[in-house]
Amino acid sequence: MGQVKTTDFVVLLRISTAKSGGADSLGIAAQRRDIDLFLRQQENPRIVAEFIEVESGGKSERPVLEQALTAARKHRCPLLVQKVCRLTRDVETLGRLTKMKGIQIRIASIPNADNFQIHLFGILAAEERRFIQTRTRAAMAEAKLRGVKFGNPRLAEMNKIRKREAKTFADNNSKLIQLLRNEGKTLREICEVLNTSGIKTRTGKSFYPIQVHRILKRAAEPVAA
Repeated sequence: MGQVKTTDFVVLLRISTAKSGGADSLGIAAQRRDIDLFLRQQENPRIVAEFIEVESGGKSERPVLEQALTAARKHRCPLLVQKVCRLTRDVETLGRLTKMKGIQIRIASIPNADNFQIHLFGILAAEERRFIQTRTRAAMAEAKLRGVKFGNPRLAEMNKIRKREAKTFADNNSKLIQLLRNEGKTLREICEVLNTSGIKTRTGKSFYPIQVHRILKRAAEPVAA
């Protein structure tokens, strides 16, 4: 019996450090959902490597992205992301990526786009963001002239309380997670252990790798005054 042909992909999931823990987990879940829908349309799809990046899409230095590109070259398969903005928000970087030799990029939300079309979509998206920012600044300036005040005066205090609660939750769960990590388990495997054991996140939801990463990071941070 002949070997079944597979369609291999390297997957990159990216979230911004500016988002909250809850938003981050939902962002990862949404990316996985769209990528899964894309893969269902492929012939015998297989994810040969997956990378989770916690970084702004506008930065030029992104080690995790470079690791994903290296893996794509190694396996001679496309790099798959949910949307163009998950790959990068910088038009110049996008142009460099789409012109790289030996690198094919696939976007789950625009499944039939080639590298040239992906670059074009990125340019149009950047122009739209600039227009929205200009319109928003103009609207806020007009509102301020009318005496409208923006922002929550208790925001700093609320953020401090939220960080303290997150730190406490991390401290309460980090020992088990660190033990599993020391045993050589991946972040995804640790999630499986936590979810199977009925342990929930601070918001009462299932764990994703990024949340495990954040717990380990927060547990190592000093307690805020």
